[in-house]
Amino acid sequence: MSQMLQLDALVMAMACLSTTQTDLGGGLMVPPSLENANSSSCPVSAISGLTTRMQSLSRDIASIKEQIGSLQEQLVDLRRGGSPPVVALAAPNSLGSRFLDLEPQLLATVGAVGVPTMPANCLKQQHGVVLIRPRSNVEPFFVYCHQKVRDGGWTMVVNRYDGSADFNRKWADYKTGFGPLTTEFFIGLDKLHQITSSDNYELLVELQNRKQDLRYALYDHFSIGSESEQYRLNVLGKHQGDAADALRQHTGKKFSTYDQDNDESEQNCAAQQSAAFWYAGSCNLSNPFGLYQRLLERDVDGYKGILWRGFLDGPKGSLKSVRMLVRPRAIS
Repeated sequence: MSQMLQLDALVMAMACLSTTQTDLGGGLMVPPSLENANSSSCPVSAISGLTTRMQSLSRDIASIKEQIGSLQEQLVDLRRGGSPPVVALAAPNSLGSRFLDLEPQLLATVGAVGVPTMPANCLKQQHGVVLIRPRSNVEPFFVYCHQKVRDGGWTMVVNRYDGSADFNRKWADYKTGFGPLTTEFFIGLDKLHQITSSDNYELLVELQNRKQDLRYALYDHFSIGSESEQYRLNVLGKHQGDAADALRQHTGKKFSTYDQDNDESEQNCAAQQSAAFWYAGSCNLSNPFGLYQRLLERDVDGYKGILWRGFLDGPKGSLKSVRMLVRPRAIS
């Protein structure tokens, strides 16, 4: 019964507004009947009720947008995991009915007012999963923003720490990316190209060995090519940090997987090392995508572990963790 009374009030208020004549500025008009409103014509309480309902609806729309973002994130994770995207939807309620009944024009207006522009990167964003669009001509996608290291603003590219994600994968997997953004994952070569070609980016590599020693390598410029270039490691800037400059010999090299051999060696390095990477003429250089060593007392042999020249060279062993992050470079 109360819902019917609210609906009557809403209809009455809308009817009053439909005869607007007096301009209050900004496109808002007030009907002459409201200038001498009484209980039998256009009650002011109806307008007040309409305002309250519009404020409530605005809050509801904001809540729905958050739910949509959460569902989109789940869908991305399902696609990354190779599972069919099955999402359980809640039973219809009054909020859902009101939302679906809204005119498209009203939705467009609400979406255009008070909604922040989609970020192009992780600068000044929250810590965690964020939807970004590096360029206006690409579809937005979710990334993991890290705000707790070196003043924040970093987009996580690679995260390895427990071996839960298999990095010995096909070209198609490396192209699109794999693994949930909140655990072990690789962002995907397509996304990495879109990000690093949209601005001047720097690269941070964080490494840890089995003795808990932490080291880092920071490159002040980093960019890779498109798929037509086999995601070539195009740009690698100046190095600093207590981890060696172990990527330098990989500069200018194309990306290789075991099913797409683009290296400069007579061998298929990705197949031989059980890991994809920007291999050069030698298969025995740095290998951040190598086999994870779950049991630290058992050495992975044959340069197949997670290696970083100058910190852990191989041929045996594997690093305990590695993270690679990128961020727009501050131009001084």
